[in-house]
Amino acid sequence: MKKIKRFLQNWGIHSFLLPLFFILHNYNQYYGLISLTVAVKTFIQILIFTILFFLVLLMIIRNINKCLQITTLAGAVILFFGVIKDFFQFTLHLQFISRYSVLLPLILIITVFLIRLIARKNDYKKNNLFQNALLILFIFIEGVNLSDSDATFLSKNLLTKNTYTRPDSLSTPALKPDVYYLVFDSYPGTLFLQEYMNYDNSLFNAALEKRGFHVIKDPKSNYNRTIFSIASTLNYEYLKNIYSYTRISPKYYNHAKLTIKYSIVPKIFKDYNYTFYNLSIFDINDSPPIRRETFLVLPEKNVLMYNTLPERLRNDLFWHLLKGKNAVPAIQKFFSRKETELAADEKTKLNFNNTVIDSLLKIPLQNKGNHKFVYAHLYLPHPPFFYDENGKKNDFNYIITEESQRNKKLFLSYLNYTNKIILEITDKIIENSENNAVIILQSDHGFRDFEGGPSFPHTFFKNYSAFYFPDKCYSAFYDTLSNINTFPILFNKYFNAKIPMQKDTAVFLPY
Repeated sequence: MKKIKRFLQNWGIHSFLLPLFFILHNYNQYYGLISLTVAVKTFIQILIFTILFFLVLLMIIRNINKCLQITTLAGAVILFFGVIKDFFQFTLHLQFISRYSVLLPLILIITVFLIRLIARKNDYKKNNLFQNALLILFIFIEGVNLSDSDATFLSKNLLTKNTYTRPDSLSTPALKPDVYYLVFDSYPGTLFLQEYMNYDNSLFNAALEKRGFHVIKDPKSNYNRTIFSIASTLNYEYLKNIYSYTRISPKYYNHAKLTIKYSIVPKIFKDYNYTFYNLSIFDINDSPPIRRETFLVLPEKNVLMYNTLPERLRNDLFWHLLKGKNAVPAIQKFFSRKETELAADEKTKLNFNNTVIDSLLKIPLQNKGNHKFVYAHLYLPHPPFFYDENGKKNDFNYIITEESQRNKKLFLSYLNYTNKIILEITDKIIENSENNAVIILQSDHGFRDFEGGPSFPHTFFKNYSAFYFPDKCYSAFYDTLSNINTFPILFNKYFNAKIPMQKDTAVFLPY
């Protein structure tokens, strides 16, 4: 013990323990969002940077312990800057101090003051012993936490509690219908089309009603962004820590993606031995998507480094140089997507739509003895507007421009094309389901961007929703349905569940 104590007193290994603690702590904090491989690679990179910083200091100061003390101080400021900022902003509610214009100079002054104290000091034994022992203790605690169950840490990064219904709490239904959950991205509600686009969609509604659908008169989404809307719908509860009118940091997209992956609705169907067809843009349980949509999802390394000084500066300040009055043209040009890259990405959306449509026309004919849960998510009538209402391809070079995506005429033509696709798909499902299929047509949110369109937040929630039940029995309650109550209605009707309906709330997330 004496030898260990002497070693901890004489050598400032805390400089190299700090990156290890940082990685372990954040790996635990963001469990499920970061792979072990990325965590190890990032640790090695930080460690190499720390060693190089220490060696450069040693060439200048030529005192090992002084250099180690300064290295640890610099590492703590750089690696835990976000924690410091959030402490002032959210714990102490000192908004003024948490502003970059105040906090950065303040931290710089304190850091310079501490470096001067370190430079004057000659005996570092007590400092080394305290810092080394503290970090070893912290690392031990993180190691113990890491050995805990997956579910404990995973739940910390899920935006839902999943407390309303467990799959094994539902009674066995007498009839197991096939379920088709068909999401048409950005499809606006009938009232929105009438009021803001002067367009009558009643012929389409009548066509659905003739087939036995119940078209919801005034539906609404609960979030105005796709990933949060789907995360909420597939868990039938509102998302934790996502509040209306608050700017959403990129890391919450990762949390939402994880929440969809482990959502409760697919688990319930799996518990009833349904075959799951994932025709969406999300990873769900063990089913990969046909096309993985990134949205604003941070790469794993950026999630791990989210609270570091460089990453916070990039997320919170750098965007000012890309947009608005402070934008720098040279920086904008450097970070703008090349036209060829943009075109290639948009073509994958076209191929994705065609693949999903083709799959939906074939799935009703497959495995008729097995129960199916199909989740399909299409970029329809979401821009780019690839086709006109007759299925003729529009000029590709034009439809990928921002101008075209605000073109009202193009959108309405694409909407009519979408309507024809919906009727073709639903006809195939009904025809081949032997009167044992539930079809849910729904959009994740309303339509936001078109020339001369409204900019009122409440309009972004005016979405589309229609149900097809084999028994054609519908309740008047459905007429003001919001997305969050979609699956409770289904499970209450067919799975004998008693899931409480959520109060309709629109959570507006600014762009």
